Amino acid sequence: MEALQMLKFRLKQERLNFTDSWMTKEQQLVEDDPDDDLLHMLVNATNHQDEIDRIIQVLNLDDE
Repeated sequence: MEALQMLKFRLKQERLNFTDSWMTKEQQLVEDDPDDDLLHMLVNATNHQDEIDRIIQVLNLDDE
């Protein structure tokens, strides 16, 4: 009986943690890829409609 209680205690301690990977890693916070700066592309564009279309395409690729 004591062995079952110890097994039960150990299994409770090793339960699944679904929020363990929710934290954003530091590298993701500091990485800055100027090629993906969508707002900069839109502000500096001469033809805004083409840039809006390009931004939508990029966002759709990220969703896949």
